[in-house]
Amino acid sequence: MSLVLAGGVSSTALAADAGPAERRVQVVMLNFTDSSFPDPAKAKSALQKSYFGKDNSLTSYYNELTRGATTFKPASGGEGGVIGPINIDMSAAGCDTGKMNGLTQKALSDQGLTWGKNFDHLSMVFPGGKAGCSFGGLGAVGGGQTWVPTGDGSVDQTVLAHEFGHNFGYMHQNRIRCASTDLSTCKDTGENSRKTVMGGGGLGVGITAPEQIHSKWLSDKEAVKVTKSGTYTLRSLYGSGKGLRALDIPVGSDRLVVELRGASGTLDKNLKGVHAYRVQNNRYGDARLVDTDRNADHQPDSGPANADSDSLKAGTKLTDKANKVEVKVVKSGSGQATVAVSLDGVPAPAQAAPSTAEGPEAQTGSSTPASGAEDETGARDGVRAKGGAETKGGADLAATGGDSSTMWSLTAGGVVLFAAGGAFVVRSRRKRTASSGAHAR
Repeated sequence: MSLVLAGGVSSTALAADAGPAERRVQVVMLNFTDSSFPDPAKAKSALQKSYFGKDNSLTSYYNELTRGATTFKPASGGEGGVIGPINIDMSAAGCDTGKMNGLTQKALSDQGLTWGKNFDHLSMVFPGGKAGCSFGGLGAVGGGQTWVPTGDGSVDQTVLAHEFGHNFGYMHQNRIRCASTDLSTCKDTGENSRKTVMGGGGLGVGITAPEQIHSKWLSDKEAVKVTKSGTYTLRSLYGSGKGLRALDIPVGSDRLVVELRGASGTLDKNLKGVHAYRVQNNRYGDARLVDTDRNADHQPDSGPANADSDSLKAGTKLTDKANKVEVKVVKSGSGQATVAVSLDGVPAPAQAAPSTAEGPEAQTGSSTPASGAEDETGARDGVRAKGGAETKGGADLAATGGDSSTMWSLTAGGVVLFAAGGAFVVRSRRKRTASSGAHAR
């Protein structure tokens, strides 16, 4: 559908993308002094498919959801982007990721391969048996490193996509539940949003509009920063063609991002309808889904009939009386939705009007990672997580799987190396039930 606007928006150039348009991923297989891959050739083949395969791979997933704004490719090192196994001088026990990172980068440097010049992401894959890692995957939030324990080279694709999401600065996405449609009643639940791979959605869903805004993957024609009352026609976030895909609305010092989801390609097959996300402190990568339905089925395995039962139905109004904001879903269906936004108590026009020569204002979503680490309860800076460890501000490591009661700080050497790679990090954990093919949740 063509873009239809009414109300106040202005146009400026979209800010430059936070990272390179083409991202080179270097995968490195690691052998410890006391643990190694039993069949390196088989493991390497499996990793090449998991990371770089034409279908059902890390690169195919992100290439599709960015719609060409950013593309992924194997780095030049090794065969098909996979190096190794490299023998590093450390034992597996303790799963010392900081030391792993330091030794890996030293080994790559000895081969003439360095960060930035040869690769933009470094993914360290290693035998997980003796390491005893308390995670199924670990990613530097806002950095480029990921750590993936495995046995034979097989990797859970959802875990892989999730950890690379942390590299882009996305936190674990939860939902806030509201006692009514008044936004002042909403409370953090710690429950997954199910609308993104960062919130337990799995590879069947894309990422949300706030996450897209954070990464500058929506153009100034696709994401509108609303400046005064207006009525807008949205098309689905991953639909083909041109059109408006997200509204970014001021609510006091916060923002409310509204999107429409619907099946497109391999993404969002069980998602449909309008959703809203609360953004605090311009941290678009750490948004929260607004949930107004206490009785909705929020489980991802309930089938298509219930997969998106918490979407905002036609006639739903989200309000914030203190800030004189009202957002109403006028209608939703057939791949489009009409949303009326009233700011400062001024009613929105009854219908969406054709766009004027004045285009939408560019997004200014922060490309800086959200401060603080998050555990499965949604703990933030200065709040002790489940095991008594305390998170600190700055970019983070976020883990998938394992026991969140275990939190370790990095070695001093590891911190220096992370800083050099673009991420000064602390670590957080998220609990995941250990099972074959379990998703990051």
